[in-house]
Amino acid sequence: MNFKLLGVGSPLVDYFLPVSDDFLNETVPAGKGCTRSISRQERSLILEKCPSIHRSPGGSAANTVRAFAELGGKAALFGKLSCDEDGSYFRDELKKSGADDSLLLETDLYGTGYCLSLITPDAERTMLSDLAASRKITLDELDLVPFGNFNIMLLEGYLALEEWSIPLLEKARKSNVRIALDLNNYELVSREKSRFQHIIGKYVDILFANEEEICSLTGAGDPQDIRKEIRHPDLIIVKQGDRGSLWITGGNCTKIAPVKIGNVKDTTGAGDFYAAGAIYGIAKNLPVSVCGYAASLCAAEVIKQNGTLLNGKQWDFLRKTINDLKTKSI
Repeated sequence: MNFKLLGVGSPLVDYFLPVSDDFLNETVPAGKGCTRSISRQERSLILEKCPSIHRSPGGSAANTVRAFAELGGKAALFGKLSCDEDGSYFRDELKKSGADDSLLLETDLYGTGYCLSLITPDAERTMLSDLAASRKITLDELDLVPFGNFNIMLLEGYLALEEWSIPLLEKARKSNVRIALDLNNYELVSREKSRFQHIIGKYVDILFANEEEICSLTGAGDPQDIRKEIRHPDLIIVKQGDRGSLWITGGNCTKIAPVKIGNVKDTTGAGDFYAAGAIYGIAKNLPVSVCGYAASLCAAEVIKQNGTLLNGKQWDFLRKTINDLKTKSI
């Protein structure tokens, strides 16, 4: 495959902590399902109280890059981490996936970003994070990126507010790189609606969002009405959880059924793996229905477990199944 994906995102290390509802209520007054920042001191206190901890490489765009590479695609991640143990762990896992780590910048300051994912028995996640070094990219460092080597760039919504994001988008556009954006977070979109509307209207070719995010962005009560509100992206993909997804292109809206599984353990990375399957299908020029099924299949596989590190058998299954889709109709 000559198609190459550039992910622009936060290289984070995820810590997965199975907790009780009582522990969560005591630790996170804001409540279950929220996303908020915490200090390294707060992180240490929480980790000390949790006997069961599972670590995994994370970050939205980073997860997509790793999954895309594991499927057989060519991908690289542009981001910044620190010269610490978490940073070394993240880089090693990125390379194991087959992705290119040459655009992964390092600093001696700030520490590598992290996210604590507190998982209650109902599989709901509460996210406590610090982006740390990942936010410290400078305008000059954008010149290190060979945009012309890539076909598509995926920017995660978490970094769309950084001062260097608009110059980044301009450079990608001038190099004729297709631009994809994943909104990532409802609270972020709600708070910075005008910023996202500007970016989407001027730069974005492919938009990934869930129902809450897209309705917050557009004010549309029904995701199928969003074309009345935003017209620029060639493709809008609305993820609807266990109800599947919508692929909206031109005047057409294709409903994609979910891939059903028996037991959901952890939804971390589901949207990121969905994006990987979608972009992989797009890279292969597969029909919309097949791209959507490939995306749903990837999302279904990662939620069977805690974290985003699939084993070899899982990747073999995904590669074979998705490659077989090229000769089948969905």
